[in-house]
Amino acid sequence: MITYELRLPKDINSFRRSVGWYELSERQLACAQNNSVFAITALDGGKEVGSARIVGDGGYQFFISDVIVRPEYQRMGIGSGMLKRLMDCALSAADEGETIMINLMSAKDKEPFYESLGFMRRPNDERGSGMTRFLTKEQK
Repeated sequence: MITYELRLPKDINSFRRSVGWYELSERQLACAQNNSVFAITALDGGKEVGSARIVGDGGYQFFISDVIVRPEYQRMGIGSGMLKRLMDCALSAADEGETIMINLMSAKDKEPFYESLGFMRRPNDERGSGMTRFLTKEQK
């Protein structure tokens, strides 16, 4: 049975490697740990099998980041389970009558998954597309 804990996994880079993402430095991992507004880890017994987190201002703007489910556990509802719980956490930060905004950048071809959770594609008639830029600081 899959269970969920509101925390980051013990080895974030293990998750990142499992889906072909680059590793983070120790400094970056500490920043992720210290600056996540909410984080969740999915477990199969004692094995960490999924992870996701939210960064943001804690009141209005939230950004879902680093949604990862180990490949052998994908398509089992774990990603949906994590995101529903994280969205509940974000909504709990709002007072009655307030609206919050939850954003994300979908991995390629994962848009239908996020649409199934109520997210809208951009661009659309009202909003432009999301954008990303990666910067690498050169070594001296």
